Amino acid sequence: MRSIVRWIIGTAGLLLAGFLFFAWSPRGGKEDDALPTLRASRANIVESTVAIGTIKSKVGAEVKVGSQLSGVVSQLKVNVGDRVEKGDLLASLRDDDRRARVDSLRAQLVSAVAEKDYAHGELARMERIGALIPRSQLDDTRRNLKVKEALVQRTRADLAEAEIQLGYTVIRAPVAGTIASVSTYEGETIAASLAAPTFLTIVDLKRLEIQAYVDENDIGKVHVGQRVSFRVDAFPGRDLDGVVQAIYPKAQLVNNVVNYVVIINIVDPHALLLRPEMTVHVAFILEERKNVLSIPRSALLRENGHDAVIVANGKRSGTSWTTRAVQTGLQTPQNIEIVSGLAVGEVIVADKQAWKQNEEKKRDRAD
Repeated sequence: MRSIVRWIIGTAGLLLAGFLFFAWSPRGGKEDDALPTLRASRANIVESTVAIGTIKSKVGAEVKVGSQLSGVVSQLKVNVGDRVEKGDLLASLRDDDRRARVDSLRAQLVSAVAEKDYAHGELARMERIGALIPRSQLDDTRRNLKVKEALVQRTRADLAEAEIQLGYTVIRAPVAGTIASVSTYEGETIAASLAAPTFLTIVDLKRLEIQAYVDENDIGKVHVGQRVSFRVDAFPGRDLDGVVQAIYPKAQLVNNVVNYVVIINIVDPHALLLRPEMTVHVAFILEERKNVLSIPRSALLRENGHDAVIVANGKRSGTSWTTRAVQTGLQTPQNIEIVSGLAVGEVIVADKQAWKQNEEKKRDRAD
């Protein structure tokens, strides 16, 4: 019985001693386990600079269609937003007077041809009996034939001109595209003077480009042929690709800031329905590394003049930590490439500020 009592007392003493030891010892392990951690992994790192731009029509992609003649609009076949192909009928003018002139000239041409044929036959008869008629009469007949031939040529030229004028009464699409604006209506009288009046405007939405305004501090990193990615405010979350086509040498002042216009060719304009004057956010890809070991910038610290990370020892991240020097490569505001000193899958502290605060707490408890 006494042995049992002694065993109970001894066990209780050990439990009490253990409780006091853990109660008064520093709880560094729990605090270390609370540190934010991550496993080093591979990813693509892209260094870029962002600029604001606007979608514009390429040269020749926006065509103003007008009339070379004055007259009354008899038909208007299209409206804003309609898709047209090259050669489609857009509008027509009243053409009664021009059709009448064409018919009149055709009749005159028939008469002139008949007069020429008659003069040609008369000359042929006189030449067969040339010895029996005076030479002057034969010369008059030849001159008369030349006059009739010239009359035929002039009438044909007048007819061709009249047919061209008649063709101008029909306005067809010079290019394929979308009707962007219409500035006339059926029944309206238009007057063509020195400049052709504009009927409508056609825009080819497949021939668009971006005009981006790049700050003078970043223009040195931009070059022709450089790849870019951009987003349109109308389609958030959708990235499109482009290529720098040209850089204007003359600067432009925007809000007293020196900017340079960079022309960007859209690689895939059919991916989204883009329209002129849309606002875009352009990311110029300065450098790119694919499938490299990377960590967040917040995980990298500077120690003794070297870049370093806090790496977990052992199988469990909360066991202990070691500061290890690493060699870095490409750096962006978010991520950093690790060239050496760290392996894929190793656990590191994700936030150096949290690590520093944890170390300060340990020192305070030790003091």
